Amino acid sequence: MNGILALRPRALGDVVLVIPALRALKRGHPDASLEVATEARYAALLEGLPEVDRVWPLSRTARATLDLVGAWRRRRYAWAVDFFGNPRTALLTMLSGARRSAGFDLRGRRHAYQVRVPRDAAAAGRDREHASAALLRLAAAAGGLADGEPPRLVLDPAVRSQGREVLGRAGIERPDRTIGLVAAGTWPTKTWPASHAGLLARRLLEAGWEVLLLAGPGEERVVEVVVRLAPRVRPLPACGVGVLAGVISHLGAVVGTDSGPRHLAAALEVPTYAWFGPTHPDTWQPPGELHGFWRTSLPCRGCDRTHCPHWSCLPSLSPGEAARRVLGHLDLAQRHVRAASTVGPAARA
Repeated sequence: MNGILALRPRALGDVVLVIPALRALKRGHPDASLEVATEARYAALLEGLPEVDRVWPLSRTARATLDLVGAWRRRRYAWAVDFFGNPRTALLTMLSGARRSAGFDLRGRRHAYQVRVPRDAAAAGRDREHASAALLRLAAAAGGLADGEPPRLVLDPAVRSQGREVLGRAGIERPDRTIGLVAAGTWPTKTWPASHAGLLARRLLEAGWEVLLLAGPGEERVVEVVVRLAPRVRPLPACGVGVLAGVISHLGAVVGTDSGPRHLAAALEVPTYAWFGPTHPDTWQPPGELHGFWRTSLPCRGCDRTHCPHWSCLPSLSPGEAARRVLGHLDLAQRHVRAASTVGPAARA
């Protein structure tokens, strides 16, 4: 089979950022079938991409994994490209039966791939390379051709309709005047204090915005604190990642920590604003005037530590200053959107 298997199991932001690399693979191999393996909860995001022909949901069970590897081997892929690079995906790449394989040159995993590229590379004019650029380098090593465009998602109308229904259940009356607020983060060090998020929400509500708290499983304590400090905040009802995309597509903006929902918003061309502590904006900041950021001034910023003994970077970013910066950025972003609408129809689907 003249097909390509791409592996990117998780997480939300990283799955979004792999989209330009998937486009590059398809452009470089236009006659090949492009198939992607990801965790089941992210499958809905990738199934709607025009360049993706099939999505394989990954399971953690040994039986399901063996069945999946057997199916891959029968398909006789021309390439298997591991965009994740942990021990499990390196093993899956090696077992896939693909004639050629590509992955990042990482200790303990490099021998799983025939073609290897460095995980990190120098970036002209920046302290660090953007995360999507590393994925594009890997796609290029497997014959991909980049188009220079950032991640883009166009949602099925049914998904947008489901998102609007969820907003209605949350009590949101004007989605276009609603800010999605993210306080928690994948790592403890990326989480903004819930009290800060609650006070920011109060300022945004006072400024005439509705606020939808984007929180998921395990973040119940954050929801409790924010709603206690800002009772008019509406928590997001439980929903899958695909419906979350539908929700975000209707919002006026997404603000908060460096997070997956923010990357999802950027791919949907929804304005965003984020604060950075342990992570670096050169690596994770979306391009364009719709997206702004605020960064701690501490000298240890950008450390990439998932745990910290003194954790003071994000707590040092005050909710009052965050409100001032967010409202100022949204004013500029709205002007940009209005200016763009006079040139042609809105790009949002």
